[in-house]
Amino acid sequence: MGAHTWFIIIAIGAFLLWCISYSLQLHKEGLARKKGREDLVRRKEELLDKIAELEEQKTAGSIAEKKYKHDLKDLKFQLSKILEKLGTKHIP
Repeated sequence: MGAHTWFIIIAIGAFLLWCISYSLQLHKEGLARKKGREDLVRRKEELLDKIAELEEQKTAGSIAEKKYKHDLKDLKFQLSKILEKLGTKHIP
């Protein structure tokens, strides 16, 4: 075999290694995006639960009106940031 044959073998091998590396990197990034989205969805559900709990406390009269308004405003702000990251539109 001539030198050019070895060069072709090495070049094709290097290209295949690059393809495998690129494919693994894309897969890794995809998993990270999926995990990040799952965390955002979980956080959104937690905030909705906290808002519902706050509403129950207000209905029961176990929380002051001023604290209720402050906490509700804070929770809604956090929820709007999560929804913005998720790319969903929220209703004001």
